[in-house]
Amino acid sequence: MSVSKKQSTYKMAELGILLALVIVLQSLSGMGVVNICLCLVPITLGAMVLGPKYGAALGFAFGLVAIFWGLMGRDMFTYLLLQFNPVVTVLICIVKGSLAGLVPALFYKLIKKREFKGAGIVAAVVAGVSAPVVNTGIFAIGSMIIKNDVVSVCNELGLDTSGNFIALLFLTLIGINFFFELLINVVFSPALNRITLVLEKQTGIAAKQSTANEEKSTEEEKKADQVDEK
Repeated sequence: MSVSKKQSTYKMAELGILLALVIVLQSLSGMGVVNICLCLVPITLGAMVLGPKYGAALGFAFGLVAIFWGLMGRDMFTYLLLQFNPVVTVLICIVKGSLAGLVPALFYKLIKKREFKGAGIVAAVVAGVSAPVVNTGIFAIGSMIIKNDVVSVCNELGLDTSGNFIALLFLTLIGINFFFELLINVVFSPALNRITLVLEKQTGIAAKQSTANEEKSTEEEKKADQVDEK
């Protein structure tokens, strides 16, 4: 098996581990009117280590889990919004999740390849910041598109909707959640950069070592066959 195929296999294994973390952390989430996204850290890590495609896949999984818990009634805001506007609600969950995994990967790749001093840290911080910004930004845009449905949900939850909708959206629905998510990702960014470097190095070394062992084994078998023929 070639080195590239070995690396792809290791990436799939890492994706599986991160996917499990995303599911568990999102299932444990619950703060404020709209549940906080604890899973943005493993999504960002996956985006940095595995690249855009895998980052988007992790974000997509996050969106599916959010929809699932909404349907189950655990996340009351999502549950009610699904009743008022199921199609757009599903789209918001899927799009914001997928982009929250895709965008950090693109930023990380773009900045890191500049190869200036401290590029890795800067890339990690920008990736870490972009995940909650994109996640919250898409939620805000989607909420403004279905403003009337969001207001109806807020009324069902007993929230005051008599004031300005933008104030309701950013102060009540988004509120402290965004800043908490942002703080977590920024704090963990340096650690995520170190983890990324270690995983990239180990994945490359492991793949090359495995390929070398296979080539050595094949060479020994050929020599053994030659001896038998003699």
